[in-house]
Amino acid sequence: MNAAADLRRSPDEAAAWWDSRLRSPLCTEEDRTAFAAWREAPANAAAFERLQAGVAALHEAFAASPELLALHDEALALKPQPRYARMAAGIAAAALLAAGGWFAATQPAPAPLGGTSGLQVASGQGSLYQTGVGERSTVTLTDGSKITLNTRSRVEVNYTPQRRGITLISGQALFEVAHNKARPFVVTAGPRQVTAVGTAFDIRLDGAKVQVTMVEGKVKVEPTRPTLLQKVAAPQQSLVAGQQLVATLDSIGSKVLPADASRTTSWREGRVVFADTPLPQAVAEMNRYLPSPILIGDPTLSRYSVNGMFLTNQPMSFVGAVTAYYPVEARSNANGATVLVPRS
Repeated sequence: MNAAADLRRSPDEAAAWWDSRLRSPLCTEEDRTAFAAWREAPANAAAFERLQAGVAALHEAFAASPELLALHDEALALKPQPRYARMAAGIAAAALLAAGGWFAATQPAPAPLGGTSGLQVASGQGSLYQTGVGERSTVTLTDGSKITLNTRSRVEVNYTPQRRGITLISGQALFEVAHNKARPFVVTAGPRQVTAVGTAFDIRLDGAKVQVTMVEGKVKVEPTRPTLLQKVAAPQQSLVAGQQLVATLDSIGSKVLPADASRTTSWREGRVVFADTPLPQAVAEMNRYLPSPILIGDPTLSRYSVNGMFLTNQPMSFVGAVTAYYPVEARSNANGATVLVPRS
């Protein structure tokens, strides 16, 4: 599609054209470069995200309703068209429906949060709360603060009259802190300790890596057990809304970057949002919600990237979208895992 054709199309129409082109086996690297340039415009990027949401919704709707799938096939049969022309038309319709609110109306509701308290088990020092694969739970603490745990997460709560102590043992949690200046709220997560008075922030712990994202307010972040070098080279840092800190055990300092808090915390509503995310990274994210993993069966697939929103309580819809969008197919191995390989 040349520049002149771009000007004659609405963003939604152009998004549908690009989606069809990118799915085609005739798609070239020049096409992908041109697509990336087109998508730099905010209106175009928004249209493409709406499109992907609509495509995901159609996959879910067809899977849930054989009657709807039959109606779809019947409509396509009324006027035979080349395969990719049919696909473009269907995707354009999905984009328009999504823009009109159809996607929000038909999208299955996320699994409800686990009431006002998570699963609590005995702990040596305090109360331990945890979630299983694909679960989320909100815990309301004695001071009115709330902790929302994402999938595969564990926190230990140890309150004293002087200090509200929390340890994020694994996983990810959103903390909404009740204001109490005289009794600081301190979260220990791997290599960092986060101190707040009254604020909201998200912490994710992946092995030795910790990511702190500010939603509102302000926190103080410092090494959990600072070495002498860290005390000099990595002093206490302050984070405000819209910032994200990333640190690891083997690093002296940390990185503070701008962050989209709404995207980082979209898991709270049961959603994962990808924006030009490399396929292996997107697969790793979806695997957090799956009992059996998705595997990349060929390293060449790492050249693909993922855009769009997916439901955490229906992670296999992600596989359906990837295999529909790229020349990729899904196979099952002997262990029950889903393996993505180039389409033969």
